[in-house]
Amino acid sequence: MATVEFHALNISATPHPRGAYRKLFEGLAGKRVKYYGEKIAAFSKPSDTKDGVFWGYIFSWTEIDKNQPVIDTILLQKPDEEKLADIIIPENIGFNWQSFIYVFVEERHLLVFESRNAESRTLAPSNAEKIFRTIFQTNSIVYVLIDGYPLYHVEVDLVVEKNTLDKIFSIPRISQLEIQIGRPNPDDNSIDADRIIERLERINARAEIIRYRVSDSKEGLKPDETMREQGAAALRHGFVEAKGENEGGQIILSSKQYPKSHKAYADPHSTTIDTAIQIAKRIFARLDST
Repeated sequence: MATVEFHALNISATPHPRGAYRKLFEGLAGKRVKYYGEKIAAFSKPSDTKDGVFWGYIFSWTEIDKNQPVIDTILLQKPDEEKLADIIIPENIGFNWQSFIYVFVEERHLLVFESRNAESRTLAPSNAEKIFRTIFQTNSIVYVLIDGYPLYHVEVDLVVEKNTLDKIFSIPRISQLEIQIGRPNPDDNSIDADRIIERLERINARAEIIRYRVSDSKEGLKPDETMREQGAAALRHGFVEAKGENEGGQIILSSKQYPKSHKAYADPHSTTIDTAIQIAKRIFARLDST
């Protein structure tokens, strides 16, 4: 029985009147983005919404650049003009095609996606984050207009393990700490969300970047409650990165290294989409709200 794996993204739109997220996915479906070397990705139009959930597919493929050099892999040299003339690559054809399911829970603005599908093809969580962030942040203002208000910014962040902050702060001697907090949705249930929103809006900021540097490198930084509150907010929208030393020497840890994942067997009696929807609602959405 095949094993599938899922990761998740927090997607936070500003502003986000009712229907904004569906409009976002409908308007930007099919938009291409180059995310890794010659790898291209796009996502499909969403399904109908049922019980606050819609779904679709993330498509990935390799696009051949016809202007790049060509090599004969047997002779290990550039093909002669006759061979080059025989090479015909049709337009709009991608190679090494892959597809991964995505499920969006509207109430929690949570996107759960296959990071390993039933064919054992993989989509790295960091690449999925890059794909959606690039598409949404580049195009959202053009394609989304609801009740006369443009959707002018979208934050995209990996959902990470709950104990990520403990792992980062467990570095014996932290010399540098960076905390970046993005503006969360007003309806988030995260700690201090209202205070963060109020302050960022008051100073007209989209994000807050906080940096700490150690005074005595022998001692290391001593995280206090304020740093932990800032870090907790950043785990939801943003990131935390620490540099320091342990017994093995210099170490760098980032919250992006600890994405929350969930594995499941592909149930032969139901579709993978059904499995993804159940995992999105029962596993990730529940964790997202606590």
